[in-house]
Amino acid sequence: GTTLSGKDIFKLYDTYGFPVELTEEVAEDEGLKVDHAGFEKEMEAQRERARSARSTEKSMGVQSALLTDIKVESKFVGYDHIESNSELLVIVKGEELVSELTEGEAQLIFAETPFYAEMGGQVADTGWIIDASGDIVANVVDVQKAPNGQFMHTVEVLSTIKEGQVYHLLIDAPRRNRIIKNHTATHLLHKALKEVLGEHANQAGSLVAPGHLRFDFTHFGQITTDELIKMEKIVNEKIWEAIPVETIETDIDTAKNMGAMALFGEKYGREVRVVNVGNWSIELCGGTHVANTENIGIFKIVSESGIGAGVRRIEAVTSKEAYELLEEEEQQLKDVAAIVKSPQLKEVVSKTEQLQQQLKELQKENEQLASKLANQQAGDIFKNSETINGKTIITAQVKVKDMNQLRQLADQWKQKAISDILVLANEQDGKVSLLAAMTKEMNEAGLKAGDLIKAIAPKVGGGGGGRPDMAQAGGKNPAGIPDALSEAKAWLANQ
Repeated sequence: GTTLSGKDIFKLYDTYGFPVELTEEVAEDEGLKVDHAGFEKEMEAQRERARSARSTEKSMGVQSALLTDIKVESKFVGYDHIESNSELLVIVKGEELVSELTEGEAQLIFAETPFYAEMGGQVADTGWIIDASGDIVANVVDVQKAPNGQFMHTVEVLSTIKEGQVYHLLIDAPRRNRIIKNHTATHLLHKALKEVLGEHANQAGSLVAPGHLRFDFTHFGQITTDELIKMEKIVNEKIWEAIPVETIETDIDTAKNMGAMALFGEKYGREVRVVNVGNWSIELCGGTHVANTENIGIFKIVSESGIGAGVRRIEAVTSKEAYELLEEEEQQLKDVAAIVKSPQLKEVVSKTEQLQQQLKELQKENEQLASKLANQQAGDIFKNSETINGKTIITAQVKVKDMNQLRQLADQWKQKAISDILVLANEQDGKVSLLAAMTKEMNEAGLKAGDLIKAIAPKVGGGGGGRPDMAQAGGKNPAGIPDALSEAKAWLANQ
């Protein structure tokens, strides 16, 4: 284009701290117009975002103060129930308490709830609020702990809800089931990590969602494929053993005496919840879990990576998602089998190895043929030398595979001492490669290959450079090759 957009000027200024005036000055020096009006528009949009952020921050502060003043009690019954009837105690709309609402987003607090609030890496439950007539009056989209510990439901209100009324609270049970499988699997993985890597591998954060689990842990150094296979196998063996998952409510000291592992970043009161899997994995955890490890079905590690100094991350799937992953990989293997013409999946590896070997042999043969062709071309082009300004020059367009073969031709030219200067051009897939080479005597006379290549490269829409004895360039205009070779002769005539 001919205009530097306001968006680009703004990015240079906002992201990289590059002064606007300097950007515009450089652009104009290069013959570009500048969209200053567009830049001002982007600046105004940023100012508006800043004003909006300040407003949101103030609003959150007001709401936080409001929630801190709410002292009603709210009990969680979701360990044992996926639904319950409960009185609506509090309705918060924006920055104020209201007693009734007919639409929009709001936060609700009930006397008791089966909805799990997001904690300890486990995402919140979602579901529905149903009135006495059996109609859904609100969708629950999120649940968080309020400052005083109540379970605060963020909802989309569909029809009238009133403070003091009793409603039926129903969680999305299939979604919860997928979450609890992943949560119990993180406990099994944590223990498996310690068995494979050592006791230093401690949890450093996690995410337990319906579709996958993410587990961060402390460990210096890489993790091998064999170690990942061992961890995955240990977790699946515990699933196949069908071990009951017991949850016990006790005091913190008793829990520690049981050998329960405390999780990273969690604050524990006097009363704690211990999740015990066959006295093998024992952890303090307030989350929801399966009743038996066999409910998890299957566990599959998807990826492992480093996310910081001494912290690694494993992502994995269970149950339906694990089956879908394995099915997808099996289909990919079948596709590969069809490509390599392997009638049976078990023969795919050996068939692929055979093809690899054939490919290597063909590549070797191809290299030999290309080298022969290059030598043949060398014999042809090295015959055509011209004398210009008392110096000999060879210019030619050749058909070789790449720049490397151009350099091989230049090496042959050097060994045979055929002319003072060599200029070669090659076109491959619409891209141009240029090479210029000079003898030591030419360099001593003040001529440099780099100067020559810079003079001719613009003819093929490119640029380049190099040493005094050899330089190369690339371009995007193959039609300009004859002009580039002519320009080389003209350059020499002017020296």
